[in-house]
Amino acid sequence: MKYRFTCTNLKIAVAGCDRRMGTTTTAMNLVSWINAHGGSACYVEANTNNHLAQIIHLFEPEKIGNAYVLEDNDLYLTKELSRDYNVIVLDCGVLGEQRIQEDFAAADIRLLCGSAMPYELVRFYRAVERCRSITVQPLGLFVPANLKSYMLKTIDSNILFGESSHDLFGTQINDELYRKLLETQITGLSTPSSVPARTKDA
Repeated sequence: MKYRFTCTNLKIAVAGCDRRMGTTTTAMNLVSWINAHGGSACYVEANTNNHLAQIIHLFEPEKIGNAYVLEDNDLYLTKELSRDYNVIVLDCGVLGEQRIQEDFAAADIRLLCGSAMPYELVRFYRAVERCRSITVQPLGLFVPANLKSYMLKTIDSNILFGESSHDLFGTQINDELYRKLLETQITGLSTPSSVPARTKDA
């Protein structure tokens, strides 16, 4: 299903409570889902992990303006974007221990990724607690069904759960989750987006 996205340059920041929480995959899957469902979105690497540089080295994508284009998704190493989008997804890496990243704190929507291994549960709880002064949507990834109710009771009652993904550019995984996250920004079946499409001269 295609939707009409009513937002322009809405910033969604994604951070993890620890490394290997699925933060980068979630950010890229969200971009891919938006682009496949009637909107326009881009990925911005807002951390120092250099994952995007490795992806660029491996796939050698076309560069248009400042964007590297893979699977019809615009990926940026810089916050200097070539055009407007409905949604800008910022990959903030691991949530700061001492100080929450400015990109994360200043975003319109903040997603905090965590998981369910015993040592991960503690880190997820602590990360949620560090974010009590701002509005955050916790995401539980790779969580077995029998632990979901426990996490809702002990970490945060508003956790949304997503399935694991091993496809950076998957457009169907976690469809219900992404629709829930963006429900106030989308309406019905789409008409042409209010955000202009990319052109070769951009």
